[in-house]
Amino acid sequence: MQTMIDRIFEEVTRGLIFERLPDATQALIREMPMEDIRTACANVLIRPQPGEVAQTARMLLNPCLAASWLMVFEDLGLPRRLAVYEPCVGSSEPVILAADTYSRGGGSYTTVNLNRPLAAELGAKLGKVGMPVRIIEDDASRLGTLLPPASVDAGCFHHAVNDILQTAVSEPRGMDTRTVDWWPNERQMIEWLAEDDRKGRLDECARPALVSAVRQAVDLVKPGGSLIFDHWTWEAYTTVDWFPWDLFQRLIPLAREWIMAERLPVREVFVPGRDPQWWMFLVKEG
Repeated sequence: MQTMIDRIFEEVTRGLIFERLPDATQALIREMPMEDIRTACANVLIRPQPGEVAQTARMLLNPCLAASWLMVFEDLGLPRRLAVYEPCVGSSEPVILAADTYSRGGGSYTTVNLNRPLAAELGAKLGKVGMPVRIIEDDASRLGTLLPPASVDAGCFHHAVNDILQTAVSEPRGMDTRTVDWWPNERQMIEWLAEDDRKGRLDECARPALVSAVRQAVDLVKPGGSLIFDHWTWEAYTTVDWFPWDLFQRLIPLAREWIMAERLPVREVFVPGRDPQWWMFLVKEG
C-alpha cells in the first residue's frame, strides 16, 4: 500500500502525470502542503474515499486517479502503444492521462460521449495530451467507422457503470441526457436509479444498457486484451438520505453478475491491491 501511495505522489507532484495537467492544476499542486497531497494520494486508494468533497480534493482527485490507472496498465502488462476505448467518459480525464503517460504519447484513445456540455468540458482539459483523442459526441453508431472489431488493447469503464445505468433510467422519464447540464441533474438521475432498484426493475430498465455497452467493448478489444472497470464513491454520502448507498457499494458486483450471465468470451483476472468490490478486470479470450 505504501509503495502505491509513494508512486501516486511521485506522479502527481513531479512525474509524467504532472506534466500533462493543466497549468492551473499544476499551480495548485505546487502551492499545496506536501502532506495534504500525500493524504489525497492515500485516500484515492481507499473505497469508499474518505473526507469531504472539497474543491481542492476534487482538483487532486483526477490526477491521483490517473496515476492509479497508470499502475493498473503496468500491472496488466498492456502494450506500450496502447489503444484505448472508453465509453461514457463524461468530463473525466484519468484514463486519458494514464494512457498518454503509459504510451509516452504513442497510443490512441476513442470515446463515445453523448453529453455535449461534458464533452466540451473534457476537451478543455486535454491541451497537454500528446496522443490522438477522438470524442464521438452525437451518434454511437459512428463508432464502427472509426474502430473496427478487435482493434483496441483495452476497454476502460472508469466510474462508468453508474453513468450507464443513470442514463438508462433517465431517458425513458423524459430527460435528454445528451443536452442537459449533467451535474445539476445528476441527483435526479440517481434518485430515479434508486427508485428502480427498490422496485426490482433494474433487470428490466438498466441491465440491457450495461450489457449492450460491455458487449460492444468486447467486440472492439483484441483477443488477449483487457476490459477494466472501477467505481468509487465518497464516504460523506453515508449521511445523505437520498443517496442509495447500498446500491453504489455493489455496482461492480452487480455488473460482474450481469456480464458473466451473458457468457461473453471473457475471463476474470485479479490485480493485487485492487478490491474486487470496486474493481473488475476481464481478459478477452480467443
